[in-house]
Amino acid sequence: MKRQRLYCPYCAGAIERRPVEGRDRDVCRGCGTVLYENPLPVASAVVVDDRRRVLLVKRSRQPHQGMWCLPIGFAESGEDIDAAALRELEEETGVVGEVVRLIDVDTVESDFYGSLAVVTYEVRAVGGCVRPGDDASDARYFPLDDLPPLAWSSNDKAVRIFRDLYRDTWAMMDSFVQLFPDLGPPHPGWETRHGHGRILSDFLVKVIEKDREEIVRAWAEEALAAIPALGGAMDTLERLNRTVLEGVRAGLAGVRQPFDREALRAVGRELRRMGVRLPDILDALALSRKSIWIHVVRRRILSSPLEIYSTLELNNRIIFLYVRVYHHITYGYTAA
Repeated sequence: MKRQRLYCPYCAGAIERRPVEGRDRDVCRGCGTVLYENPLPVASAVVVDDRRRVLLVKRSRQPHQGMWCLPIGFAESGEDIDAAALRELEEETGVVGEVVRLIDVDTVESDFYGSLAVVTYEVRAVGGCVRPGDDASDARYFPLDDLPPLAWSSNDKAVRIFRDLYRDTWAMMDSFVQLFPDLGPPHPGWETRHGHGRILSDFLVKVIEKDREEIVRAWAEEALAAIPALGGAMDTLERLNRTVLEGVRAGLAGVRQPFDREALRAVGRELRRMGVRLPDILDALALSRKSIWIHVVRRRILSSPLEIYSTLELNNRIIFLYVRVYHHITYGYTAA
């Protein structure tokens, strides 16, 4: 039970409860000071590992002794709330973290503490090791879908919000792993660092690496059907397409200079000597970019609106990579 004020901290006069500004408040009988009750700032952290388990601590003292909760504690005077969340995390679990984002702000009433403003952050573990400390008797990770009852309603709410934030991302990751089990899962933690588009980009890098020859074959068939005049130059164009796909893969993987511009310009000169028209070459390259997405659709990688939106962002990056190819091929072709 929260303890009530008895005396004024300014003049030591007796405290009484009476209406002030439409609410019953503590007022000093002696000096008339109104002692407002503001919510106490509380910081907590949602730390989830790459196995989708959330870090909880078991309380060793009241209130809710023996129950599990997120790492949580009061912010100190002059301390930023996010810094308080990281401090409490390390004190209670031994884990060193960094804040990813704000998850929730919740105002709750506690019989023990009174009014609380609970601020919860998503935190990524970057060091330390799990061990109970401070006012925790135990600390461990629990599967998100199999949690013990939590001590604080604000913790339940924050975990629910966290699940909702990553529901589509995890569904996308799971579908990729099922479709391409031999590619393996994305790197641990990528869903928190980079989001949906980066996960899709990572898998597209792996798909191009694994299925490049299949993509090239399908492209060659479509290119010949659409542009019969390319027939005599298909060996050179297939070699070019392999080079382009490798450059796209490297570019999506973060390589700053994914193309050898002199090699591309040399292919442009070679195709001109072979008598291939420049518009036909550019059309074939446009079909090359299209072939990547056709392959993705055929493999049924995309299904949800979120995934489709992510591809729009990703397609802008791929277009930019192809623009570089167009430039170097055209430069080589016209400078021959």
